[in-house]
Amino acid sequence: MRNRHVFCVAIAFAAVLFSAEGAAATEYYVSASGSDSNNGTLDAPFLTIQKAAGLTNPGDIVYVTNGTYGPLSITRSGSASGGYIAYQAYPGHHPRINKTGDSWSAVQLKKENGASYIIIDGFNIVGNVEKITVNQAQTAVNYSNVTNGNCIGTGDKSNHIIIRNNHISYCPGGGIVATGDYLYIFNNVIHHNSFWSPLGTSGITVSGTDSDSSAATKIFVHDNVLYNNQNFICNRFQTNPCRITDGEGIIVDSNKASHFGGRVLLFNNISYNNGGPGIEVFQSQHVDVLNNTTYMNNISAKELSPFKAHTGGGEIAISQSTDVNVLNNIMYGGPYAPMIYQGSTSVTKLLWDYNIMFNGVDAKPMGEHDLVLDPLFVKPVAFDFHLQAGSPAVGSGTSKLAPREDFAGRPRPEGKVDRGAYQFKD
Repeated sequence: MRNRHVFCVAIAFAAVLFSAEGAAATEYYVSASGSDSNNGTLDAPFLTIQKAAGLTNPGDIVYVTNGTYGPLSITRSGSASGGYIAYQAYPGHHPRINKTGDSWSAVQLKKENGASYIIIDGFNIVGNVEKITVNQAQTAVNYSNVTNGNCIGTGDKSNHIIIRNNHISYCPGGGIVATGDYLYIFNNVIHHNSFWSPLGTSGITVSGTDSDSSAATKIFVHDNVLYNNQNFICNRFQTNPCRITDGEGIIVDSNKASHFGGRVLLFNNISYNNGGPGIEVFQSQHVDVLNNTTYMNNISAKELSPFKAHTGGGEIAISQSTDVNVLNNIMYGGPYAPMIYQGSTSVTKLLWDYNIMFNGVDAKPMGEHDLVLDPLFVKPVAFDFHLQAGSPAVGSGTSKLAPREDFAGRPRPEGKVDRGAYQFKD
């Protein structure tokens, strides 16, 4: 019988997606050849996404066709009864939204009113990192829109947010920074973000602010690919001396401070070549880290001063946290940082087991069923993390809390769960 926790999570998640997609009221269309004086139909589309955003009501869908668009500020919300408001790439299209120096984020759910019940689906969201020099970033004011800001940002009052199927890159701050409740972040590719922010950003940052009293899993981060997210600027709160602190693939950050009562679930993510750990849980609680694959992270540890950081290591790093489960992960470290994070002793109620930890400095088991063996990826130098026949990850994981499917959508049979993001394909 499947673990009850995962079963309940799956049912709740399916219910959310059903409500998100089953209540459409009005469809608006946006085209790079449209006009905001049009009526927003397929035959007479708007020119800007912002024009459609100002008209939306619960259940509406804004379809966006190929083209390049300016930043989007979302102030109007869907609802539990009326359905989500969806911003969605038109089928077969890959529209681009630019993060510019005119706005904090490429897509911003406004903090003031906590825009909620929103879907962001299928966009290519691109920042201006490559137009900024190190000197510009080091001399800019801390909250400069030009050298800072995120690809997608939500406020703490936002809830029921789905961010899926997006390609997110080159934003000077975080790829996704989400601090609300009922957050669903999946099937995104997130890379080359966080270079110039003094605010300690990463590929994905989630925290959590309760919108209700539920203790169920309310934040889901899964099936994302994250790479080359890295910090090159001192954290503004730790500048004497300068400290570069973030640039993780994924970080669950400081949800103890917000007293977040729900659980956070990270699974089937692939995180490699990031400046900090592939996955970090920092000053947080109620977090499950399951069946992820991390590879050669902590690349900031090999940078020269003043960009050197993350010498404490940890492909998956847990620090100053409580009630954390770390199961069935594969961690393949680099030769420049410890495999086990040096601050992991400051954790209470930690269940760490059935992980593979290979390479890295001083790799050793932490749990009874941990393995220190080569996971035998198919071609890791090409970032192909499928498992070869004979991999020690095959069939050696635990069914406890294990996700039903792997990164590729293949089932994980009860009692034959593989470690890592991929289930071996015979």
